[in-house]
Amino acid sequence: MTVLDCFKQASRRLLAQDQNSLFTGSEPFQIKMQAIISEAILDIAQQHDWLALTSLCTLTTDGSTADFDLPDDYGRMLVKADVHSSIWSINYQECADLDEWTQLQRFMPSTVPGYWIIYGGKFHLIPTPRENENPCFWYISNNLVKDADGTLKPLFTADADTFLLDEQLLTLAMIWRWKQAEGLDYAEDMQNYEVRLSQIAAKDHGSKPIRSNRRGMNRLGIWGRRR
Repeated sequence: MTVLDCFKQASRRLLAQDQNSLFTGSEPFQIKMQAIISEAILDIAQQHDWLALTSLCTLTTDGSTADFDLPDDYGRMLVKADVHSSIWSINYQECADLDEWTQLQRFMPSTVPGYWIIYGGKFHLIPTPRENENPCFWYISNNLVKDADGTLKPLFTADADTFLLDEQLLTLAMIWRWKQAEGLDYAEDMQNYEVRLSQIAAKDHGSKPIRSNRRGMNRLGIWGRRR
């Protein structure tokens, strides 16, 4: 189902009208819906760690580099954001904030494999990982849309584009958001959207992690190293 198909379904519900175009049109309804759709898909992507949007990043380490570029399509880390080492059986520990990162740089404890943080558009590790250690982590891609020739991209730009997630959820999002923008009662429509969101997320096993306190698990020294 293309984004135009979703738009047609929404417009039939909202205006009892059929629409022949979305991104090639210039009517106020079409222009407003373009903005609403862009907001809707970004919001949907944040609601769950969708497997369809999940990708693996493996960093190539040389023994001297500690700061790495993020993937071109990087959107955000998973809710359960583990960074794995290829030589240690335990994971890197997430740094709580920049103040803790500053303290670690000044007084780095004897900890393996170390800590990670993202700032300034880069992925940072401390201490500097060994050559060929190649840590890896899963992330959510910001490519939410596929165009007619199969190319992935962040936003809809053409009527033939398709959403990588649930099209019915997108249609429901368009309906309640348009009513909200028009100052109409949208409570029931928003509830329909939230029910569908819960149903789809429950079937998708990319989230709902139960996180334990691992702060003490990173201090195993050489006993944590893989054989």
